[in-house]
Amino acid sequence: MQISHRSRHLLAAVCLAGLALPSTALAAKSPISVGDNSKMYNERYCEYLFVHTVPNGTGSGAKLVGDVWNTFGLNKCPAAQWAASDGTALAALVPGTLVVKLNGPRHWLIDNATITWDSRIDPRGGKVRQFPGLKMRFLTSVDVPLSAIANGAVTPYQEMIVNRRTNFNFSRKYPIHELVSPAGKVYAMQAYSQIKDKALKLKDLAGLGSKLALPAGWKYRTRKLKADLTLKTKGATTVLQDELENTYQLVR
Repeated sequence: MQISHRSRHLLAAVCLAGLALPSTALAAKSPISVGDNSKMYNERYCEYLFVHTVPNGTGSGAKLVGDVWNTFGLNKCPAAQWAASDGTALAALVPGTLVVKLNGPRHWLIDNATITWDSRIDPRGGKVRQFPGLKMRFLTSVDVPLSAIANGAVTPYQEMIVNRRTNFNFSRKYPIHELVSPAGKVYAMQAYSQIKDKALKLKDLAGLGSKLALPAGWKYRTRKLKADLTLKTKGATTVLQDELENTYQLVR
């Protein structure tokens, strides 16, 4: 199955979820479970996003959503297995799937994080599944933004909303890489991507600003934190990407 240029851009919108944490169940009968992981900094992960349609909630029509499955905490997304990933074959495993987005490799820039699942909302939260060659955990289902559908592409440096309940912790031990908008909004890079630039490494991030086609008035900077930074979200999370598909979360 060939994926059109338009479809590739639409699917990139789904990739903004950007989560991958192992699950630890609480009480056996509790609907709440929490994924908690440490020592994440610069750790590699990959994702499969199974894109399908669901009713849009207004009583008519449908919308695109992507079910996010992630390798983090289960394996380090070995290169050979990832290269062998077949989107067409994967789509056939899940009835109703329109296309599978192969989202990776990526590397975390947070030091530790938690994600909370509620089985009353989605009973798949935190569940593990063996796909051909790779074991993955279900994280969430993410809406494909309407703006991406209208424009036919994900626009770099444009805010998008992802629904998730997380605590992302940036350690003062490591530099933080940020985008600053003309309005003064600050976005911290939560993960860097090797999708568009396969050679991108951690050491390259300090000078990444010279490689980005930043819009007028935008700035890229690297700085040292004076104290650990925790970004807490209880649902709507504002994120954006640059043209290399590195993902940033709104700080303030």
